[in-house]
Amino acid sequence: MNNLLIVLVLLGLCIGLGESRLTLINQLEHNKLLKIDCWNDEGSWILMLKIGEEYTYPRQPPTDSLRGYTCSMEQGPNFKHIQDNIEALNARWSRGKGLDATCKWIAREDGIYFSIDGSPLLKRYEWE
Repeated sequence: MNNLLIVLVLLGLCIGLGESRLTLINQLEHNKLLKIDCWNDEGSWILMLKIGEEYTYPRQPPTDSLRGYTCSMEQGPNFKHIQDNIEALNARWSRGKGLDATCKWIAREDGIYFSIDGSPLLKRYEWE
């Protein structure tokens, strides 16, 4: 019975490893919606996130894709503040580590922040 438990735990770890994750988070103020448009080789997706909401893409990018996901973010009245062509997830970021990347993009009033694999947040973009 113990051997079966060990095998099941190891199998679960193996299945769970190797998947890149892309999480997008709205930390804007004043009840602003965050409009996010992401695309890759398989298609495009549009999201609308309320304050405090986050969304994690359920699928990892195609293995043969040069870019995992590219996104644009818009916020403010009539979505007038924009940041285009954010390379949100790239398969190259995780090569050589044995695990795939976990990327977080956080929209705040003063810009867009990025973290990979739990590293400290880094401000990557200003709103245009």
